[in-house]
Parts: sequence; structure tokens; C-alpha cells
Amino acid sequence: MKITAFNGSPKGESGNTNIIVTAFLDGARQAGAEVESIFLADKEINHCKACGNCVVSNGGCVINDDMKDLIKKYVESDIVVFATPLQIDNISGMMKVFMDRTFCIGNPYFEKDENGEYRGSKPKLFKNGVPPKIVAISSAGYPQRSNFQVVSLLMKRLARNFHMKLIAEIYATEGGLLTAKVKELQPIIDKYKKLLYQAGQEIVKDLKLSEETQKLLENNFVPEDLYVQKSNELLEMMETRSGDRT
Repeated sequence: MKITAFNGSPKGESGNTNIIVTAFLDGARQAGAEVESIFLADKEINHCKACGNCVVSNGGCVINDDMKDLIKKYVESDIVVFATPLQIDNISGMMKVFMDRTFCIGNPYFEKDENGEYRGSKPKLFKNGVPPKIVAISSAGYPQRSNFQVVSLLMKRLARNFHMKLIAEIYATEGGLLTAKVKELQPIIDKYKKLLYQAGQEIVKDLKLSEETQKLLENNFVPEDLYVQKSNELLEMMETRSGDRT
């Protein structure tokens, strides 16, 4: 099994999102999968021109950048992980540009789905004609899970439009704590990483997360009110220090 993670965090390797991806892929690797983590921040990915050339040339793109290699990795994967920080209640701009360019994978001929709604026909470029499954990962600075509603809907629509299956959604509230250098938090973060490791194993073995693992992954790291209080105090301190330097 080949799992490829596309990380759309501008911070790349140093981001909170990478903490989640790394622990998840470590578990998947231990369970026997071949894994690869790709940081979109390190790649040259230009905006889609919407020229339609890929539609008439079986996926060929007029833009000469890193997407040619990334598309190859995408279509040859059994599972793709879309990993992104939450930005304005949505995926990062970097991830959106990448997703726009994957339009070349699609099949432009219309067909009706099981609900009678139109979508493109089944893509032809995937390995052995079988679309990879999707795992969605996102990290947010907010304490409530409702902020992931847009990302979750987008991932479901992406899966539907490309005849793929969304097999797991891992969304971390209070994500900024993942890279915080706070000694008291370390046992909590370590426990969360172990859960992610277990999630990676479950995806390889069962192509889904157990109900128990899913539920545990949805827990906040610290109580919501405490997180908001401490975050506001930190922001006030940073503003004061900034004012002292002006």
C-alpha cells in the first residue's frame, strides 16, 4: 500500500500540521505501508489557467512546474492525505492551488451519481483505474470543531466528484499547542501522537478508524475556556512587547 501525504502548510516541516501527519504516517509505516510526505511549500505550483488543454489532451498541462511529478505520485497512490492548516475556516491557499491543478485527473464527460446529480465520469488516470482513498487532516487555532465544517464539506465533495472515498477525517482543535514549548502539555501531546500513530495503523489494516480512536482524536487538549483565556493573555503580552519596541 502506498500512502502519499500532501501538506499544504506554509510553515512546512515546522508547522503544527506536520506534527499530526508525521505521527499518522509513522503508524501507517509500521503497519506495512510505503509512505511519503510532501511539503507543497517546497514546490513550484502555479495557478491553474483554466485553459482546458488537459481536458482535450488526456491530462496534459501547459504549465511547466512541479505538478507533473506531484500528479504522478497522486495517481499512483492507494491513499492520499490532504493535510492543511485551517485558514479563514478553509484549506490553505497553497492547498487550494494544488487541488485546482488536480483537475487534469478528472474526466469531463458528465454522468449522474446515485443521487441523480451530475458529476464527471470516472477518471482514467488512476493506478489500474482505481481512485485512491482520501484521509483529511487539518489543524486549527480555534477551540471548537465547528470551524472545520467547510473543510469537511470540501473533502466530501472532492471525494464525490473524483469517484474517491473519504475514509478518515482528523481535525485538531487548539492546534497551536502541538508545537508549544510547555512542559505541562507534553504528556497530553505525547498521548495525542500515540493516538495518531494508532490511527495510521488502523487505516492500513482496516481502511477506517475505529469509533473509539475517532472519538478520542476529537478531544480538546485542554479545557476550552482555559485555552481561550491563556491564548488571549499571550496575545496581550505580545502586543505589549511590540508596543514597547515602537
